[in-house]
Amino acid sequence: MFHSIKEKLILIKNQEKNKIHSLIAEYLLECIENNKTPKLKDCTVKAFCAESAITAFAQKYGYHGFKELSIRIKIETEYYDFTNIHKTKSLSTTSNYRSVINSSLNLIDNQETKINNFIADIKIAKNIYAISCYQQLINTELFISELQLLGYNAWINLQRKSNAAFVKKINKDDICIIVAFGLDNQYVVNYYNLIKEITNNIYLICSPSQKHKFLKLKEAFVIDCYKRSSILDSTRSMLLLYLFSNIIFQL
Repeated sequence: MFHSIKEKLILIKNQEKNKIHSLIAEYLLECIENNKTPKLKDCTVKAFCAESAITAFAQKYGYHGFKELSIRIKIETEYYDFTNIHKTKSLSTTSNYRSVINSSLNLIDNQETKINNFIADIKIAKNIYAISCYQQLINTELFISELQLLGYNAWINLQRKSNAAFVKKINKDDICIIVAFGLDNQYVVNYYNLIKEITNNIYLICSPSQKHKFLKLKEAFVIDCYKRSSILDSTRSMLLLYLFSNIIFQL
């Protein structure tokens, strides 16, 4: 398991005071989005700098040089589901928001078999536990509350500091729901690494860029269907609630 290079590059691009470093990060992000292996010469052209500046950039962020950085980017891009992303990439530039939403909902509907399997497991589960990233905590709590109203033993812990004790309650026959979006989710990954040693009944709900962090799962639901950098939190919340509401409706 490694920390996402893409997430680190986004922060560098948006926050780095050094303009050259911002341009280097921008070039590397373009390579990730287009599933291309970064090249040193192309990077010097993009950032208007010498090769030594790019080497200094790589070393500043924990790599021996550009070659190692390039290899790590190539490894990370192999974890992403680029096929689906490229098929729907043009949706990110459309001016018709309804078309974007319709296509996103279609992506969820096309996962019908996985949804049905999830519902079948919920019906027979002794306990259902959820751990969510901060961005979608309220929506996940709402889903758990509605499961409780239907009579299921469903639980979510809203206090990060006590999640360790929360995880100890899970056993191998329970379902665990992991909700992972945005940059602020490393603590979710940490608890997932504990849970995966206890149960195989882990259901992941995430964006394409987060999927590579969770390799041992029963099933994964991908929500975002268009360019990752363009989705708003409000849109993502709408899509997540559509998935949750669909499940509740069928229970």
